[in-house]
Amino acid sequence: METNPFLRNNHKFGAESFLSMFLSQYQFVLGVDLENYAESDELFNDANPCNIYFVLQRPKVTIDPKSFSTSGKRALFDFIIHDKENERRISFNIGIPKAKSEIKLITEYPFSKFELIDDTKTLLIARPSSLIDHISADKNFSMEILDYEILYIGQAYGKNGNRTALNRLSAHETLQKIYTHSLTYNPGNDIWVLLTTFSQRSILLSGGIDEKSYLTENEKRDDKMIKDFIDNNGLVFTEKQIINFTEAALIKMFEPPYNKEFKNNFPNKKHSSYSECYSLDLRALTVELDTSEMIRRIYSKKAGRRIYHSQMFEFENDEDRMSLLGMYR
Repeated sequence: METNPFLRNNHKFGAESFLSMFLSQYQFVLGVDLENYAESDELFNDANPCNIYFVLQRPKVTIDPKSFSTSGKRALFDFIIHDKENERRISFNIGIPKAKSEIKLITEYPFSKFELIDDTKTLLIARPSSLIDHISADKNFSMEILDYEILYIGQAYGKNGNRTALNRLSAHETLQKIYTHSLTYNPGNDIWVLLTTFSQRSILLSGGIDEKSYLTENEKRDDKMIKDFIDNNGLVFTEKQIINFTEAALIKMFEPPYNKEFKNNFPNKKHSSYSECYSLDLRALTVELDTSEMIRRIYSKKAGRRIYHSQMFEFENDEDRMSLLGMYR
């Protein structure tokens, strides 16, 4: 099979448009802290909205109060990772330079949050589930069990614009169902929410036509596509269109267990959520997620554990049109 589809000179069209949606900003938030995070969030705003969110799970991490001890301005304690098979214990020794007197631990069952204090002030307030990643990063410590499994992908898009997307997420019906299900069947796991912004990159490719068989209507179509692309500095979609087919592609890519609608039918021109891709004659959509700066990976049973996920979806499978997928076969 030909490895470079652009070497052909008998394509139906001489111009094709491609859209790349890439993860440009993201934040992991422990589910129980989502409402508080929404009130103080400074990362996402009207100009840079959170448009897609992921519901994730991974084992709970708690502090063992019996393990706590001090040595001068250092605190020693164990975190427990609540693995289904067997609990894992990790010992830490951290410096608390602001301590002026003996360091004390304050925590209550289920030990998912703790404070370190001295006689005059609070030195540290933290959740073991969050702190373990920061400590791990400092120590270049990695453990596969703490990777995030994707359970659900949805749109962070407020209806009628009367509520911010982050405020509505904490009360979202599907999220509440996942909380309930997890508490019943996976009590050893924490639910996390990955808030994301996806940005777009437009690509226009031209060439590969046979002038002798180049139909006039196809030439007009190509000329219009090129002109529109140049005039608009890329492809133009509404925010809702972009969110719709990015969400659909992500669901197809990962097939999370709590998503059903888009699992096996993307791309399909009959589905209203991304029929715009066909009407606008978009040739293909690529979705990319690069979380390489994080010590943890996101994964699903279908996609596997990676720091970089990418997949291309082609909207027409005509052999007489240019195909980027042909490069990867």
